[in-house]
Amino acid sequence: MEPEEFALVRAMVRSFATRYRVGSADEVQPQTRAAARQALDELGLAELRRTSPPAATVQECALLAEEHGRQPLTTSLLGTDLLAPELLRLLGETPPPARPTIALAQDLRFPGPTPSALVAWDCEGADCALAVTPDGTVRRVGVGPPAPTADLLRGVRTASAGGEVVGRLAPEARQHWQAYALVVVTAELVGTAASFVELSVGYARDRHQYGRPIGSFQAVRHLLADATVQVESCTSAARYAAWCLDHEPPDRALAAARVAKAEANTSAVEAVYAGMQVFGGIAQTWEHIAHLYLRRVLVGARLLATTADLLPALATSEAAR
Repeated sequence: MEPEEFALVRAMVRSFATRYRVGSADEVQPQTRAAARQALDELGLAELRRTSPPAATVQECALLAEEHGRQPLTTSLLGTDLLAPELLRLLGETPPPARPTIALAQDLRFPGPTPSALVAWDCEGADCALAVTPDGTVRRVGVGPPAPTADLLRGVRTASAGGEVVGRLAPEARQHWQAYALVVVTAELVGTAASFVELSVGYARDRHQYGRPIGSFQAVRHLLADATVQVESCTSAARYAAWCLDHEPPDRALAAARVAKAEANTSAVEAVYAGMQVFGGIAQTWEHIAHLYLRRVLVGARLLATTADLLPALATSEAAR
């Protein structure tokens, strides 16, 4: 059971998400983003992981990311309010005057040892970005003009390579950081897939064909049953990985986070594909909200690490035990 205080925080995020969700791609406008960003700042969620010990556990932050993913929101909760503050906490740095987000490689994976090009990911309201190289070096880089992305809800900007060195993560801190980033991103994927499957179930109840709700047809039932199982599988994996970060050593937590992300990369996408089939032709239109969910999970499945990246890393870590 959630502590009463955090249950209130989660309810607050749910209320915020319901109020500032967009209803279609046409509502993704600069003024919409600015209003939602200001409202998110007023919640003060960036302070949850800035102190040592943090005010919120990783499990609680993962639940917030999951709640954020359940609605089509343009706010950068993950980049600016969860990931960047955690990185600064691990470095022992005080928050800079400029608000940072996270810098990733151009393909949205973790930066390599010598990244030639970076992007500031999930950067709505951010003034700079923090890039972590495989050896744990953290650099602060500037942000430039918008960069192309398939996820219409999420702000991505170009970022300069190089930048000033902020600090260096110790090996265990680097493992914790990678695990935390994977868990938060996976939790949002879980929330997105779960919400879209729920919307699909509701549509199957309401949409009638041949005088009956389409949810009464066996083929549709099978689709939605499989999608529900897929959502549950990645939900369990993500929540266990978050628990590991609060209770297990960093290497075990990183292994659990890799498993969770690999599971969500497949299950969340397949669940949303099933929902798209239930909605039928209307889900393929620009005006419908379905493609915003689909875009988010397709990009999220490649974000930080793909399944092809994760499985060899898991095999290597197991072989080294």
